[in-house]
Amino acid sequence: MKTIYFKAGPSEWKYELDDAEYDLVIKSVLEDEPDLEDLLDESLETIRDLSAMADEEMDEDDEIDQAIAVAFLWHYFNHLEGEGHIDGDVVLIENDDGEGVTVIPASDVLFE
Repeated sequence: MKTIYFKAGPSEWKYELDDAEYDLVIKSVLEDEPDLEDLLDESLETIRDLSAMADEEMDEDDEIDQAIAVAFLWHYFNHLEGEGHIDGDVVLIENDDGEGVTVIPASDVLFE
């Protein structure tokens, strides 16, 4: 299971993909050879936008966007070299000013 946690102010969300779905989605995304920095920005924006929606408002396109964003964010930080590399699940904490996020390993803040 691949998990991205997102916290904005007092609200928190948990986005999960099972390993098979992750493998399928990330393979498809990477085959297109995207600009990784652009896709990072788009994925963060997608997570922010989806967090503002009620579950009943989400349609199939939103669910696909969510799967792509979660798969890419998990992949990006787990394959990043050097500073910022994360092993395992990822926590995104929106900055107080709403501009940007702080990224930390879930293992730093969550206990099994």
